[in-house]
Amino acid sequence: MKRYLLILSASLLLITTACRKEADYVPYIGENSKLAYDTYTGQFQYLWKCLNTGYVFWDVDTVNWDAAYDRYLPRFEALDAKYKDSGYVRTAELEELYLGLVGRMRDHHMTFMVRNLHPAAGETDPRVIIRPGSLEVTSRSNYIESRSDAQTGMLAFLAGIEGQYTVTEHLSGKAFIKEFLTFVNFEYCLFTLADGRKVPYLWSSNAAITPVMRDVAGSASKTAIDRWLTVICNTPRNQLAGIILDTRSNGGGFQDDLDYLIGPFINERTEIFKTRYKEGPGRLEYSVWCPYYQAPNNDYRRDITAENIPYVVLVDVNSVSMAEIEPMVIKDVFPTAHIIGERTFGGTGPLQNDAVDLSYGGPFGNSSDYNHYVYTSSFEALMMGEVREGEGLTPDEEVLRINDPAHSFKPQLDAALNYIANH
Repeated sequence: MKRYLLILSASLLLITTACRKEADYVPYIGENSKLAYDTYTGQFQYLWKCLNTGYVFWDVDTVNWDAAYDRYLPRFEALDAKYKDSGYVRTAELEELYLGLVGRMRDHHMTFMVRNLHPAAGETDPRVIIRPGSLEVTSRSNYIESRSDAQTGMLAFLAGIEGQYTVTEHLSGKAFIKEFLTFVNFEYCLFTLADGRKVPYLWSSNAAITPVMRDVAGSASKTAIDRWLTVICNTPRNQLAGIILDTRSNGGGFQDDLDYLIGPFINERTEIFKTRYKEGPGRLEYSVWCPYYQAPNNDYRRDITAENIPYVVLVDVNSVSMAEIEPMVIKDVFPTAHIIGERTFGGTGPLQNDAVDLSYGGPFGNSSDYNHYVYTSSFEALMMGEVREGEGLTPDEEVLRINDPAHSFKPQLDAALNYIANH
């Protein structure tokens, strides 16, 4: 998501400073964090201070960070005393403390990793790894995990569909995305309603349209994406019932994908959200809010607003990062947008590993050399007029998946096609 860095203004605005009585602590923020420690107390104090300075969600996070320091400092001091007595500390004990410290933080992108300095003999993996977003999401009453079989066979059940719609085209692709070091799956489908009107549908397992479309050689994935866009742009209005974009079980990815998901359907440069970053060590020392604008896509063109074409986006709890930012932006830009599914994951903060020269915020540490690594958002995003980190997007129409690997996605797809058929 490197393009996020390009949207930030050079303008600066000092808002306020940190709340603790001590003088501001300015750590080296970045992957090569150079400050060291040799005690559990020192580890705790170092990590507390880095987050005090570099965490970008203090304006919305409900964790009392000062109270957390006062509460946990003596407990980490007790671990040091225990190590002196016994010669080790069990990793489970360390995990309990850090889980209480950071387990409820708002950043749903966060991965907090520390290495146990003095593990017990026989502990093969003396690491503590905490992901606050996953902890919150898996506690939701309607949570169903994202299954690999569902991702790779997203539309496998379509061959047996009967009812108010049929499948008249179906293209699949799998592309290796070097930035992810893995393959991304794409599915295009053209549904035909009972009245003969068409509904083009697109799903992918990550937001990776941009690198696929820039592949000069082309691929099955590129063909599927191009077909979705071509059908949308070229089908006569009386034959095009609506559009479906499916972001369920999508782990996020490239912001530039908006060039293909919004760009074709707008006529002018349009502001779609704002971001800001930490410009100083104070907890609330932010830059100004910096707008991001989306330009029209001149290769694919259709004014879906003027033609009142429904743009339905499917979401679930496993729609993460760009896979939830996309429906937020679509909902905000297009009056005909309709979101169906479940409340999304809640990881909306842009990430930029090499933003150290710009921002006090973002990832810090190095897991191999410094016994810690904290992966946290570099910027705060304002979507639809709100900071939605930790909350995600609540759909216009809630339809829950069912806990059946072969059919868990079908109720939401049925709801989307029924909505389009009746609008």
